[in-house]
Amino acid sequence: MIDFKKDNHIHTHFSPDADPAATFEGYIVEAQKKGLDEITFTDHVDFDAKHPLFHEMIDYDAYVIAFEKVKKASPIPIRLGVEIGYQAHMKNEINQFIEQYPFDFVILSIHYLEEKDLYTQEYFLNKTKQEAYNIYFDTVLDAIKNISQFDVFGHLDYITRYSPFGDYNYNDYKAKIDLILKTLIKRNKGIEINTSGYQKEKRPYPKEVIIKRYLELGGNHVTLGSDSHNMGKLGCCFDKIKPLFKF
Repeated sequence: MIDFKKDNHIHTHFSPDADPAATFEGYIVEAQKKGLDEITFTDHVDFDAKHPLFHEMIDYDAYVIAFEKVKKASPIPIRLGVEIGYQAHMKNEINQFIEQYPFDFVILSIHYLEEKDLYTQEYFLNKTKQEAYNIYFDTVLDAIKNISQFDVFGHLDYITRYSPFGDYNYNDYKAKIDLILKTLIKRNKGIEINTSGYQKEKRPYPKEVIIKRYLELGGNHVTLGSDSHNMGKLGCCFDKIKPLFKF
């Protein structure tokens, strides 16, 4: 069900918010030190990004060439992945981009709502917690329905990461979350357990109850990712997952 020897969510220096020293080769060395059997590089792609860091997109023609060169010499398996951020008005561009490159693994995620960066908290202004979170979960469902080729939905309840409202009660959004999970299962898509949440909120994304609910509903595709933006975070907090979830 889940492989603790694989980190499926990694950002290199190609992602503008990652450590400039975080190279393909460096991660491979770090993976060997930590006993990982396989790693997947999933650098950021956000069309029409609002944050200035992401205004210039990665040149994926050059990226693929660089990756393939490293892959040939790598002592462990490495995979070509991408984390692609959803915005409804860019869905056609997203689908075309995914089809254009030979990705082994695609994470679909959300970093922007209403064309506002969640990181800056601008999105939350003049909204109640219920309004803000309902829009987020509605947009997650929209993304799952409109993007054709992806493997897992990344950090599913990421909305709380920078929210002034904090955590949420699953039962308050049960109908929407269950519909999201059922739609993922119907489309043969999975969810990731993103362990970066332990560094900020002392929990994974999504929270335990959501992962268990996905499994209860018949979901069987779960991946593990550190969402590392520097080599030191590779495989971070994977040990915290083991006692929580008995896959």
